[in-house]
Amino acid sequence: MAPQALMDTMFGTRYHTEGAQLQLPRKVPMRVEPKSFFANERTFLSWCSMATTMGGVSSAMVGLTFSRSGGTEGRVVSTTTVDMISAVYVPLAIMMVLYALFMFTSRSTFMRKKQVGFFDDKVGPITLAGITLITLVAITLMAFIDVLA
Repeated sequence: MAPQALMDTMFGTRYHTEGAQLQLPRKVPMRVEPKSFFANERTFLSWCSMATTMGGVSSAMVGLTFSRSGGTEGRVVSTTTVDMISAVYVPLAIMMVLYALFMFTSRSTFMRKKQVGFFDDKVGPITLAGITLITLVAITLMAFIDVLA
């Protein structure tokens, strides 16, 4: 599938959106409000902030697993569980940043070209939220297994 066809399918255009056949073609270029560029940037920074928080939590967990004496006494969660948590959270944070970058550039391109399309994304946030939920449930289960074992 060509990149433009993929973008048309994902974001919707006159040819790939339900009910678009009923719309008359535009004779005047689409007007883009200046605040739209700032809203796009604000959304991008919000996604990056969340990804940085997840990466920071992962790094902090790895750093806090080491005790001063080097032993494992006094720990509730094993180092293996913490290593697995960080191994899951870091790629998830990277994936969030890549998604935010892709959406930011695609929306900026739409606005710069004054291209008609929908700027909402129905798949990305739900997918990332689902993956985050699955990882949080898995982490909770691993922690309970460590506590009970």
